[in-house]
Amino acid sequence: MSTMFDTFKGSFARLRDYALVPAIALRGSLVLWSSLICPLFQPEEVGEVGELFVHPIRALQPVQVTPGNSWLLTQTGFWLDKRMCMLHNNERLKHTTKGWEALYGVGVSLTDDTVVLSHASKPDLVIPLSVLDGEGEALKCSKGNSYRTVPGVGDWLTDVVGGREITLVYSPEGAVVPSLDPVLIIGQNSLSEFEEIAGHTMEMERFRPNIVAVEKQPFADEGWAEVKVGEAVLVFCHRCTRCSITNVSPEGIRTDYTMDSLREKRPRCEKTNKPVFGSYFKVKCPGLVRPGDKIMLIKSQ
Repeated sequence: MSTMFDTFKGSFARLRDYALVPAIALRGSLVLWSSLICPLFQPEEVGEVGELFVHPIRALQPVQVTPGNSWLLTQTGFWLDKRMCMLHNNERLKHTTKGWEALYGVGVSLTDDTVVLSHASKPDLVIPLSVLDGEGEALKCSKGNSYRTVPGVGDWLTDVVGGREITLVYSPEGAVVPSLDPVLIIGQNSLSEFEEIAGHTMEMERFRPNIVAVEKQPFADEGWAEVKVGEAVLVFCHRCTRCSITNVSPEGIRTDYTMDSLREKRPRCEKTNKPVFGSYFKVKCPGLVRPGDKIMLIKSQ
């Protein structure tokens, strides 16, 4: 009986070994295949987030996210970015319009639960962020956008600009739809290269980016099809066409040389014939982004 059992045991062991041969071979093939293919799909580090900006109120000064702090990037863009804007005669106010230079003197800062506006001629105005979830008066601007008023703010802004009526409004949460191009990235080396070509210096604030990238090559953002920035994944949308807003310094001083240099030295958009500088990205995967985060290239153009 013992001999028969030993014979059966030996036969079973050989059968087991034979059965494992295909599995071992398959596993070896997969390991070899993955070692050859996976490097092709490894994200490549192409830069990092040098500076991070949000613009709580369109046309006013941006708020810089300080190093060590993170900011939530949602499907509609960075939290609070361009959530509010100013209306005059039912039209969205552009701070580059001549006659509104006083708006350049309005400072904007954020606390955990407020937006604070400051101006040399007036006491600070504190706007609770809770008003963005409230029931301000509903209205539509001339282009049909739906807004709600931010109560108690219009008079403060109206006084700053010398009596012309301004209404501060916000987009209700349900009315905020994902933008096709919510995130603007500009490379610091791109600006340095452009300054050298143009022969004069320019402030980055003229171009109003969300992310200032410290990239390895100037204008590298124009070749990124998909990148991971912090926890978020962004997909290239289009290059940013430029207008006369770039002729106005952060202090409100008007010149012509920036736009002239853009027209002369930068490529043009095929559709609009406007010069391009910087790239817009849409949000594929939301997440937290902070200064210093690596920019990882997932796919090139």
